[in-house]
Amino acid sequence: MAMSRFRFLLYVLILVVLGSASWMRSSVYEDTVALWTDSARKSPDKGRVHDNLGVVLKQHGRVTEALQEFERAVELEPNDPLALNNLATIYCRIGRRQECGALLKKATSIMPDYLDARYNLAIYDYDEGYLVESLQEYYAVIRIAPKSQEAAFAQQMILYIQNEKAKGAQKQRR
Repeated sequence: MAMSRFRFLLYVLILVVLGSASWMRSSVYEDTVALWTDSARKSPDKGRVHDNLGVVLKQHGRVTEALQEFERAVELEPNDPLALNNLATIYCRIGRRQECGALLKKATSIMPDYLDARYNLAIYDYDEGYLVESLQEYYAVIRIAPKSQEAAFAQQMILYIQNEKAKGAQKQRR
């Protein structure tokens, strides 16, 4: 009888300890920034973790911090097309245009069917005045995702760019 009482108290103690630990840990899961910050702290050498933290920081308008996380992700995994694309979008946003274009080209060369990178490269090329290259990227977007919202936009842009080309308003890539 004394042994079963001891076992019962031991089980109760274990449940209390594990329940408390679980309750304390649950605060990390309350928001995505806390979750990925905790993950990055525990896995500082995993590029995917830093990339995911950068994504949620960017979604929360914390661009400077997102930039640091994307740069760390690319440093750790220089051939990860998702991290390259994410860093490129920040670079374009803050005016580091050449670096943006180089990263988008690298991302699409590593993963040719990566829709987001192709779409971003098409916009980049258009903004830079490279209409021929922009058209090629928009055609790739349509090929990759023929029924997506991006593909519908790409079709509109193709018509617009073709008109611009007809007017002779294009740069030649060096």
